[in-house]
Amino acid sequence: MSHIKLQNVVRAMPHGERLRKRQGRQLKPVKPSRKNELWYKAKLLSVVGQLRKVTSDTLLPILVRSEPLYAKATDGLVRDKAFASEAISAQIGAMKQKMGGIEGVAQRLAEAVTRRSLDSVDARLRDAVNISFGIDISVFLTRSGPIQEVVQAGTKLNVALIKSIPEQYFDKVGDAVTKGVESGLRYEDIAKEIQRVGDVTESRAKLIARDQVSKLNGSMSQVRQMSIGIDRYTWSTAGDERVREMHAELDGQEFSWTDSPPDGHP
Repeated sequence: MSHIKLQNVVRAMPHGERLRKRQGRQLKPVKPSRKNELWYKAKLLSVVGQLRKVTSDTLLPILVRSEPLYAKATDGLVRDKAFASEAISAQIGAMKQKMGGIEGVAQRLAEAVTRRSLDSVDARLRDAVNISFGIDISVFLTRSGPIQEVVQAGTKLNVALIKSIPEQYFDKVGDAVTKGVESGLRYEDIAKEIQRVGDVTESRAKLIARDQVSKLNGSMSQVRQMSIGIDRYTWSTAGDERVREMHAELDGQEFSWTDSPPDGHP
């Protein structure tokens, strides 16, 4: 049977019957790729790296120079805490203004991660169907309709998340510095708190990358599979240490895309 005839057969099938079992065969498992997560994580960590660098280059020198004014001396007195606090706050404000305007960066990154996710989902589903049934479904993988709604929603959410990274970072740095200065801490102690804020921000960036790529893959897979008549799936875990206990219990069970498990679709 030729390629064109196979497509004609698919078109002629009722929507819910397009990819039913053919002579006992089942669809090859469509497994998500971690490449997009690793790519997104690297991009977000690069943003965090820029935040930490501007802090190291501009704020820490001021903290060092101002230490005699805000740190408690041997007699327990603070020389000029108000003056030091004003100068430091001004610098933090300048950093926030400089690094807070990442609307363009956020938009480009968000569009890229949604595009890469959809490309990956489409490629893996297309290959799985082709290997399992010998049918090329490329013609059905359009970029309009429900899938476009998923792309737009994913892009909007990720723009907001990316923009929140510098916002939350500088808010936390500001809190750490303010509390340190008010308490008369020495430079080394305040610097350690700033370092901790950076570490926490990096952890959050990694979480955003993992969570968002996972959710994009799940929502895009659902829309794509339902659009070609795949209405059920068998839950299969990644089999690694990141699998939740609840999800491990679902391994091997069959579910409908229209009736999700208690914790949602994979």
